[in-house]
Amino acid sequence: MTAVLIALFTNAFNAQTLVDFESLSVPESGYFNGSTLHSGTIGSTETFMYAENGANFYVSYTLEDGYDYWTGYAYSNQTDLQTADWTSYSAYANPAGGADGSENYIFAYSFPETVDSIMFDNPVNIITMDFANTVWAYKYMTGEDGSGNAFTSGDYLKLEIIGINPDGSRNQTPVSVFLGQNMDILNNWTSFDVSALGPVSGLIFAFSSTDSFAPFYFCLDNIVYSEYSAIDNASDNNSIVYPNPANNRFAIRGIQQASLEITDLNGKSVLYLQSVTENSHVDISALNPGIYLVKIQNKNKVVTNKLSIYR
Repeated sequence: MTAVLIALFTNAFNAQTLVDFESLSVPESGYFNGSTLHSGTIGSTETFMYAENGANFYVSYTLEDGYDYWTGYAYSNQTDLQTADWTSYSAYANPAGGADGSENYIFAYSFPETVDSIMFDNPVNIITMDFANTVWAYKYMTGEDGSGNAFTSGDYLKLEIIGINPDGSRNQTPVSVFLGQNMDILNNWTSFDVSALGPVSGLIFAFSSTDSFAPFYFCLDNIVYSEYSAIDNASDNNSIVYPNPANNRFAIRGIQQASLEITDLNGKSVLYLQSVTENSHVDISALNPGIYLVKIQNKNKVVTNKLSIYR
């Protein structure tokens, strides 16, 4: 039983989730930007959320007297590779459409610089994300839109991916994706390794460019992530908690007198004991089944063990 439970927990932690937007229903227009759900009240901005596989996306639609606009994350299945202006909701890719020949993908717009955050139901480790230029951005940078603003040496359009840490703070080490750099313009869906972000509860995207008139749009598909918990950084050395998995109680081997704290995977303390000895049995009957961290401070040494509780 113990071996089976450990195997199940190990597989769960290594499992990967794919967010590819194929479950989303696209309106007849070929895109969703919030316009079909807006109440129609002049002068109002309304924000709408949609979700897939634990990832939540937001798009805001503003209706003004005589014009309207949106920001955030629209989604699309458009395949028009010719129209190079703000009316286009197409990714520049071959084949046209989403990554890997799929239909749906994110079409994001930043106004003026930062796209609103993507949030996850639980902290995650993002492994890869697929990016593409929009048709307008691609043809602007290559000069095919007729504006005469083709990128030359030294020009760039950069997207910075900023992680929102599990505690809500911003990660100070973003991952950069160049949609265009010098005359090298991203011309198809490309997968980028973003694992350097570490554990995140959300993402923010920020643009920068040498050209202030460059279209601040990008397309996104195939977010691959694994669930994160503090267990990922827990020490597997000096495993002194036994039995593990445990039912209603456990003991600690190799200590004289120690303090002990048990936290859940979100870091919430669920049990704290000041004086625990090797002969002590820690009562965990009040805790729900699941996986916890056991932090043991023995003299000047701190060891963290993962603990599985089953019923």
